[in-house]
Amino acid sequence: MVRDVRFALTLLPFLVACPAKAPQSRSTPPHVVPTKPVVTNTETQVPALRLPRFFVPSGYAATLVIDPAQTTFSGVIAITGDIAQRAPLVWLHGYELQIKRATATSKAGANVPLSVIPHGDVLEIRAEPALEPGTWVLGFEYTGKFDTLNTTGAFRQTANNAAYVYSQFEALYARRVFPCLDEPDSKVPWQLTLEVPKGVTAVSNTPVVRETAAGANKRVEFARTKPLPSYLIAFGVGPFDIVDAGKTKSGIPVRIVAMKGRSADAAYAAKTTARILDLLEEWFAIPYPYEKLDMLVVPVSVGFSAMENAGLVTTTERAILFDKPSWQNRRGYVSLAAHELAHQWFGDLVTMVWWDDIWLNEGFATWLGHKITNRFDPSWHGERGDLDIQTGALDSDSIVSARKIRQPIEKVDDIYNVFDGISYTKGAAVLNMFESFVGAEKFQAGVRQYLKSRAFGNATSAHFVAAISGATGRDLVPAFSTFLDQPGAPEIEARLDCGKGAPPRVELVQQRFVPPGSPDPAHQPPWHVPMCVAFERDGKRADACTLFDKETSTLALDAKKCPRWLMPNANGRGYYRSRYTAQQVATLRDEAWPQLSWSERRSIFFDVASAARYRPRGMRRVVSKPPSGKLPLALVVSLVPKLLAGGDRFTLNDALGVPLGLERFVAEDQRTKYEAWVRGLFAPAATKLGLMPRDTDDLDTESVRVDVLRAVAWTGRDPELVKQCVELAKNWRDLPIAIRGLVLQVAADANPDLHAKLMRDVKTEPDRARREEMFSALVATRDIKRVEAALELTLDPQIDMRESSWMLLGTSNEATRKVAERFVRVHKDKILARLPKEAVTGANMLTAIFTASCDPAQRDEALAFVTANFGNLPGAERGTKQAFEGMDQCIASRKALEPELRAFLTGVKLPKPKDKPAKS
Repeated sequence: MVRDVRFALTLLPFLVACPAKAPQSRSTPPHVVPTKPVVTNTETQVPALRLPRFFVPSGYAATLVIDPAQTTFSGVIAITGDIAQRAPLVWLHGYELQIKRATATSKAGANVPLSVIPHGDVLEIRAEPALEPGTWVLGFEYTGKFDTLNTTGAFRQTANNAAYVYSQFEALYARRVFPCLDEPDSKVPWQLTLEVPKGVTAVSNTPVVRETAAGANKRVEFARTKPLPSYLIAFGVGPFDIVDAGKTKSGIPVRIVAMKGRSADAAYAAKTTARILDLLEEWFAIPYPYEKLDMLVVPVSVGFSAMENAGLVTTTERAILFDKPSWQNRRGYVSLAAHELAHQWFGDLVTMVWWDDIWLNEGFATWLGHKITNRFDPSWHGERGDLDIQTGALDSDSIVSARKIRQPIEKVDDIYNVFDGISYTKGAAVLNMFESFVGAEKFQAGVRQYLKSRAFGNATSAHFVAAISGATGRDLVPAFSTFLDQPGAPEIEARLDCGKGAPPRVELVQQRFVPPGSPDPAHQPPWHVPMCVAFERDGKRADACTLFDKETSTLALDAKKCPRWLMPNANGRGYYRSRYTAQQVATLRDEAWPQLSWSERRSIFFDVASAARYRPRGMRRVVSKPPSGKLPLALVVSLVPKLLAGGDRFTLNDALGVPLGLERFVAEDQRTKYEAWVRGLFAPAATKLGLMPRDTDDLDTESVRVDVLRAVAWTGRDPELVKQCVELAKNWRDLPIAIRGLVLQVAADANPDLHAKLMRDVKTEPDRARREEMFSALVATRDIKRVEAALELTLDPQIDMRESSWMLLGTSNEATRKVAERFVRVHKDKILARLPKEAVTGANMLTAIFTASCDPAQRDEALAFVTANFGNLPGAERGTKQAFEGMDQCIASRKALEPELRAFLTGVKLPKPKDKPAKS
């Protein structure tokens, strides 16, 4: 599943000096298989987490009657399974299902009536007489409700006045549609039949095998699935446009299932999806496991952008339907599809045993989806973005309250919390590191063996690590365990030691990286870090590698004299931070730079930018040299021109991250100097690129243009660019999508009349993508009164709050953030009544409004308010703790940076004003 990216608005760690941390979570070491649920049939206490397995399902046959015009559905389900010992009761999941009739039928034909007692989302099912050991079929007739606010269970939406019903069952939502054992290791075949109005189309995981009339309805019977857990069952019902997307090389039919009237907008997805599946089949050397692939479009979703249901991937409209897609739209779709289709093997073919191993789904799909995107179009240079996955994970891992990758699941909230940056990006970064360490071919062989050995079943981290160890011929269990089963990331200090008469060596020391503002972390064992260093030898580059598995160690270098420079993360794929001295950075910048790859250069920049924003904790010394401390801001700034020379979207974003990330620390009396500094850095590039896209643009050019112009026109307030945006905004709907949102934001801020017009027009704008751009522009304005008016739209009954709620996070400075905070305080009850709350998104978003401040005077009161008002939302406990720890780091960072920034900006010289033209 791809999580909704709007909440995870992360830039470079330097840029997010005080982020509201996205929620984090994980369990048991990879060499330990989790214990099975208790199987004693005398237990009567309502299970709090996992269900006792008195009854073990082996197959489901369900019929649902679904009419998108209605608010409820009805269902009949037969669950075949086995009872090992005499059972007076069994437990299943079911939430807000009205059970009309329940019976148990034995293989021998005995019928036993069942009584069903609901306990929240658990059903206590009692039999009189008790069910004897053997095979039974539990039958239920029931009704349920469509959700019209949350995108969970079976939910109903409208688009262009047409009604649709969709499903979303990960993680705990199949129980809202079926009585079932809703746990991932209950993986069995499903037979689904949908009875729907004759004028609509029904789709599910498998192909249709039969359609028959059923009065005013039709009955659509789907083929029996391969073994699947309940969370991967899916369906959609509505007046869909079906777009033929061809077949894969192996003959798998592919379709795009879009809302009525949107088939033309599915053209790019139809053109590319089969090829993405081909690339995955080639990488795995395992055939696609299912009979067909449909990409089903959902108008709007909350908490996820796409879901990997076997054979029926759902994805939100804004990620797949495009009128004249930009390069970023195209790459975005390929990346999303590659992630979800990688899941057809990672997660669907082989499913984790329990939610503590969700990284086996999400970390793998992030890692492999990135590889497939790179292969899809090498001109996108996606391999340069490997570092972004790693640095994003390191940022998530920088708080003491960060989850382990395998965090124990002790309560339901822990399941909600596992879908975070730790599972997705840290999981992927750790895979990247170990792949680099053992070699790509051997690693790939281990992955293939893992999938083949566990196909159509379940697996744990132990199974995966064993497969990789077997393929590489080395025991990787201890090393993997240090990254999977303890939180945080190592910070490594590497110093050259060139004692007289001894060969050069590197002195190494590691500790957990935790910036000031966080509490001291508990002591934990050292990581087993696969580590390679690059160094100078006789004027050329050389490399040396080790498995650094102690708090301190040494690495001998094959060199006759002391190297002039040392880079401690060769290829940049090591999942750790490097601590530098100012002299080490200067030497790498001035001498080593030409011999380093761009990934290595960016890795240096990431670590230097981080070290410039805080005063580091003490580190155990292993050599008699002065400890490294906070790096000067000027040193980071000196690397910006080096990065600009890279000329691609990755290096430019790094370079932009420094000045833009400092904006929140700029005092108002220095605002003019700050804006002039930003313009001076990036105006030449903005002039060269121009405001309007060109036919010759590629992905890098398009991305760089938007980012540079945003810095110059928005942050730097360049008057000429602002003027151009205001002029272009007169016909903003016709602008290319790549530049449209930026132009609208700049113009709406500069032109109150345009802002007022957008306030009126947004209520009737039919295009969802344009509505989102309008919402963003309306709330981004720097004018407090206009922001106050814009936020009222979130309470307007004419507007879907699933779209407008992001305005609460979209303010552009501290003054307008305070407006949003006041608005939430005043209207919290109305907001909570309208806001989807069945995912962690709601709690995280509302909390982030408060933690975006770096003001220590507000911290404690804000925590009290958030806890009292949002603390009962799903996942809120962990998310709140992490967000406020991020705020504490921000407060510490501000204390360290503000005086230095003031001194730096004092030295910035303002450009002389242009001579005014003489009056005629």
